[in-house]
Amino acid sequence: MRVRWFIMLGVITMSFFALTATLASANTIHTPAQSPSDLLRRCENNYDDEELAAMQENGEDGYEPDDCPLLAHVLTGPMLLNFCQGGDEDWVRFKAKSDTVYQIRAEPPWNYPTEPHLDLYADEVLTAQNDHYFNNNAEVWWWNTGSERWVYVRATELGGRHDCGNSAYTLTLHAFQGSSFAPVPATPTLTFTPTPIFTDTLTPTVTPTPGG
Repeated sequence: MRVRWFIMLGVITMSFFALTATLASANTIHTPAQSPSDLLRRCENNYDDEELAAMQENGEDGYEPDDCPLLAHVLTGPMLLNFCQGGDEDWVRFKAKSDTVYQIRAEPPWNYPTEPHLDLYADEVLTAQNDHYFNNNAEVWWWNTGSERWVYVRATELGGRHDCGNSAYTLTLHAFQGSSFAPVPATPTLTFTPTPIFTDTLTPTVTPTPGG
């Protein structure tokens, strides 16, 4: 009888601890695991080689990290970029010369659903932006009428897409210098050409002298 009582007591005790553990687990806040790329996103220029390698393994483009003005790359030639994360931003910069028109163009491959959106900042002020020209291509045209300065461009995905394999686009920069390509046509200057006035020239008459 005593042995049976001890067995029942042991079963009740084990059930109690199991119930306690279940309730504790149910009340615990479980934080979802973050991907290496999520942990690496920060606006600092102190990324080490291991962090950069983790980004490449995650499928990000070779310009990452570039999610803020501090990490903006200089835009000189075509750059192949990619939106790989929710809220991903790509920042670039270029030195704008005075009296120069600039065209910044974001062009996805023809069969990609990427919809780039461009914002241009001059002197830290949003100066120009655009969504789409010609299908999914995005363009910004801007005329630097001031002095030479650094200009920043932010590219984002209009629809929030962030599929590394299907969210690529090429960013290019073109410059047109001189007033011959000014956005506002120059006022034509009228010139006046005077018409020459011709006058008759009198021929002197020779009078014969008597006895000559």
